[in-house]
Amino acid sequence: MSHDSAKTIDGVTGTHVMVITYEVMDWATEALPTHVPADGLKKLKLAAGQHLAAMLTTAYLGIVPVAVDVHGGVDLVYRVADSDSDVLSSLIGRNGVEFADFEVKSIPGGFREHNAAALRALKRGEAPNTHWSTVVSANDVVEAAQPMIAKAAKQLRDKSSPDRARVVFIVSHFFDRPYVGCLDPVIAHTLTAPMLPDEVDAVWVFFAPSHLVVWAAVEQHWTQLLLGSFKEDGAAPEVDFGMELLQHYEGLFLQRAGIDGPSPFYYGVGSAEHPSAVNAE
Repeated sequence: MSHDSAKTIDGVTGTHVMVITYEVMDWATEALPTHVPADGLKKLKLAAGQHLAAMLTTAYLGIVPVAVDVHGGVDLVYRVADSDSDVLSSLIGRNGVEFADFEVKSIPGGFREHNAAALRALKRGEAPNTHWSTVVSANDVVEAAQPMIAKAAKQLRDKSSPDRARVVFIVSHFFDRPYVGCLDPVIAHTLTAPMLPDEVDAVWVFFAPSHLVVWAAVEQHWTQLLLGSFKEDGAAPEVDFGMELLQHYEGLFLQRAGIDGPSPFYYGVGSAEHPSAVNAE
């Protein structure tokens, strides 16, 4: 074992993790369109990643939402009393509640606007412009999420009630904030505590397309949510070239729900030569 590998393992030691199987994630992509009305699913804002929040929360909670916002209510409502999970406190920050209300927010950035403009340019037969981003730390992403956490907390204060778990789900697009550690399997151990308003019991942060972590106020630690197999010979599903595993399941969900894209989170990454730019980051 190399010295760097040993340091990496030492850093991860003690990190809280929760793992679900590929079959559970596949179930979530099918259960949502089966049990949630189509008009609700089609109201999910793709640019904000609300469909990703619905898919991921369904998979890790093991239940489908009983309500999806179509009239200005809470974005996702789960009757967690129906869940047989023994780690609910790590996921929603509360025990002994009947419902958990999720408010979904994406961190503002320029990529999604660029992506929409690029698609329009391609339809006109024109070459799209180039999008530039600066690599940041994973903690920088959490810091950038703070205003959105505060905004979601205010909405939960207005729409939810103290007898429910109130949870914020944050989505960060990789091309807005590419982060150090994006290729590592676990990043929770690198994160510092977020500042949560009193109204918020837990916050999920999805570093799209690869990492999902949860901070529960009652437990005061990050939990890394992982996807894998408990079978010795379990193999991950094959994914399209340049895509991550969770993007594979996003594609399945969109297809099964009959949701027409495009989703700015559903993309493949390739390599190409590009002329250098002066002072480009």
